[in-house]
Amino acid sequence: MNPDRIHRWGVLAVIAFTGPIAAAALLGCGTDTPNQHHTTTTVGAARTPPTGLRWWPFQGVDLPVTNQGPRTVEWAVASGFDRSPAGAAVAAIQATVRTSIATDAQWPQIGARMLAPGPARDAWAVARAQISITAPILDGAPKILGYVVSRYTLDASEVDIYSLHPDNSLTRNHTTVLWQHDDWRLALPDTVSATAPPVTAVAVTPPDLVVLTPR
Repeated sequence: MNPDRIHRWGVLAVIAFTGPIAAAALLGCGTDTPNQHHTTTTVGAARTPPTGLRWWPFQGVDLPVTNQGPRTVEWAVASGFDRSPAGAAVAAIQATVRTSIATDAQWPQIGARMLAPGPARDAWAVARAQISITAPILDGAPKILGYVVSRYTLDASEVDIYSLHPDNSLTRNHTTVLWQHDDWRLALPDTVSATAPPVTAVAVTPPDLVVLTPR
């Protein structure tokens, strides 16, 4: 598989963590005090697909908009997701794609409002400031097939996002979202402690995939 396909929209997240930790001022540095909700959900709830699915384009990639969120799309920032497995999954998809392919004018707001604060976000901002994206993907954009919620609590959820690329290859993007400021925010991985890259090639989609209806 061509590595460029694997990182089509994840390239910024992959390279960002090699940069210095120095961009807190760019994105703000507020943090949340963790609450004490640790209730897990049932397998059935985790596999329940979102309702009211429709697709809205962002920078050449179609993104799911559902009854579970986002309820607001303000310029480049999507917000307002249900505190549920489906809400967490859609939030993970929205944040991952928007963070990765936002233009130079869009990324500061997306980073500040859709990413969880911390060293990984700071490093991403440093790396992102060193490159330029000014146009949408005009050809070869990946398509989101669905997701698997591998872990869900009221405070944190892990979501594997599956995508199909123009060469018919498949990728899985492992993501984590945290409930902060009354919404889900994407927690970028810390490469210091990461044991595997977040984006990997896969042969097939899993049987428990929550399929998002094709466009």
